[in-house]
Amino acid sequence: MLYGVISAMRKRYRALLFATSLLILLGVAIQHARSTVPPTLVDGVTKENVKWETSEGDVSTYVYYPALPKDAPVVIVVHGFTRSRRYMAGWGVHLARQGFVVVVPTQPFFSNHVRNGRALAGIVKSIRAGTKNLRSADANSVGLVGFSMGGLTTLLAAKQEKVQAWVGLDPVDMNGMGRQVAGSLRSPCAVLKAEPGMWNMHGNANAMIEAIKAPKLAFKVVGSKHLAPEEPTDLLGQLACGFKDHKTTVLFRDYTTDFLKAVLKNDPEALARLRNAGKDAGLAEVVNTFN
Repeated sequence: MLYGVISAMRKRYRALLFATSLLILLGVAIQHARSTVPPTLVDGVTKENVKWETSEGDVSTYVYYPALPKDAPVVIVVHGFTRSRRYMAGWGVHLARQGFVVVVPTQPFFSNHVRNGRALAGIVKSIRAGTKNLRSADANSVGLVGFSMGGLTTLLAAKQEKVQAWVGLDPVDMNGMGRQVAGSLRSPCAVLKAEPGMWNMHGNANAMIEAIKAPKLAFKVVGSKHLAPEEPTDLLGQLACGFKDHKTTVLFRDYTTDFLKAVLKNDPEALARLRNAGKDAGLAEVVNTFN
């Protein structure tokens, strides 16, 4: 009888050990699948961690500076659902290389869009008030760029604190909040869409585009997945949303950059490229009342 008890205990122990090993392996696999490669700082771009005090609590950000930040416009680039600032860090480096001071925050709330919008508006307000030393940045020239859920929360922020430009990177609306706010914007707007699918609510950004009365540029990047604008992205996200094509990521990046340069820097070459967007075979459903 004692032998039977010992044998049963050994079986339970082996089963427990096996289950524990599986959980550990699963945890390691998920951690690996969520890992990202930080972008390399190049061309004199520098980075610092800055914490902003807002009415919705503290917000942690990366701030990227160009080599010559004198009178540089400020661009705030915001991540999507379940993500953080590290998933848009590539935008920080890229736009800093183009002469912008770039603030990349982690939104403080998991899915409270209204409170996230207030927190982002708080950052804009702090920039305008000069509460942080952003190394001679032009605090009167501010743009908001938001991906996915960040497209909605930046839109809500733009409603509260006027900015000079707003860009939605495959933005996703919730309960029509974005559509209602979009019609009140007066500054130039751009909406860059991916192909319709589950992760962008089957392209519900179209309702926001229709509601925008301000000068706007909108189009779909042909063949792109929802995560195409995210830079860097991870394996887990691509397994869920589809693997992105680098060519479509470049289109999101380059047209966003041209739009920001045209609006915030009055760059004539960038404006000329935007005027020819309708001729780009990589784009579809082009709407351009911006120029």
